[in-house]
Amino acid sequence: YVAKGADRFLTPDYIEHTIRPHAMGRFEDLLIATAQGPAMLFYLDNWESVAPGASPPFPLSARRRGRQGVRTAPQGINENYARELLELHTLGVDGGYDQHDVIEVARIFTGWSIRRPQQGGDFEFHDWAHDTGDKQVLGVEFERGHGMDEGIRLLKLLANHPATMHHVGRQLCQRFVNDDPPDGCVDDAVAAWQRTHGDIREVLRAIFHGPDFWAAANVRAKVKTPLEFVVSAARAVAADPDTTPRLAQVVARLGEPLYLHVAPDGYPEREDAWVNSGALLDRMNAAVALAAGRLPGAVVALDSVAPDTVDVQHLIAAIDDGILGGAMSQNTKRVISEQLSDVRDPVLARALAIGLAIGGPEFQKQ
Repeated sequence: YVAKGADRFLTPDYIEHTIRPHAMGRFEDLLIATAQGPAMLFYLDNWESVAPGASPPFPLSARRRGRQGVRTAPQGINENYARELLELHTLGVDGGYDQHDVIEVARIFTGWSIRRPQQGGDFEFHDWAHDTGDKQVLGVEFERGHGMDEGIRLLKLLANHPATMHHVGRQLCQRFVNDDPPDGCVDDAVAAWQRTHGDIREVLRAIFHGPDFWAAANVRAKVKTPLEFVVSAARAVAADPDTTPRLAQVVARLGEPLYLHVAPDGYPEREDAWVNSGALLDRMNAAVALAAGRLPGAVVALDSVAPDTVDVQHLIAAIDDGILGGAMSQNTKRVISEQLSDVRDPVLARALAIGLAIGGPEFQKQ
């Protein structure tokens, strides 16, 4: 969430050096990397989580002083990261943990913080802030005296927990297969996870090669998010975007401002979050504007899609083949044909037809 203080500056580094290098590796490594990512530590306030009664061995920096320069005490344990780690990143809300586990996890991650900006602003473990007592999470004992290693051990435990395999596996199936993922897809993901010790690439391979991915009920079963719609539309017309944020602003107008979802659960995957009459009208307007070259931020190349011809049926067939792979319905073809009936300029007709196809129902599907 880039509107929260320093995360405006920390998020690009988080994407490039935390997410991308680990996205196709082992889930355990990804989890550890995110836990130590300054953007995550700041967003969920763990950077200032300290054991009760802990006191820094050095003077507090100006950012930790009051407005009048009066020294302020550390704020104590913060449970935000601990709660989201269990509920969203690993076990899931039904993963068998309780509030006691949340508190114990928060104790384990006391001291996981961030260096001062002038020192690089990367991850730093503050031994003085760490809770040195014994802890217990999910019935597993964490003896005192192991400092940062307690957190590493816990992350490895959670990454390989059966509830995590099922929860994350189901999320992946929901992301790529169906809003209501089949049990078989989830089972395939879990089996691959167990077989490869959480190799994300192999888990995805199992999903993509599984029977549920190719089942008729799941083909084009998901609706594109605004980001997916804008990116795929730009690709469909061979758009050459400039370096301004104008296309990102289109995504925002369609309901998905990038990195501005306040809650830690991210933008929804389900169709009902994105599909309503107003949203579909906005997509149609954006599609027509893009194809007509009226959308700032991108120069389109319609010649790569279809010829500028007065033969409406030939034009529609070329668009269907070039953009939709032959998936255009007879109803969509009829609507486009009717809209072109009074258009005599072949260049304008092509732009309108492409815009209507991109704004049409078939293009909304993944």
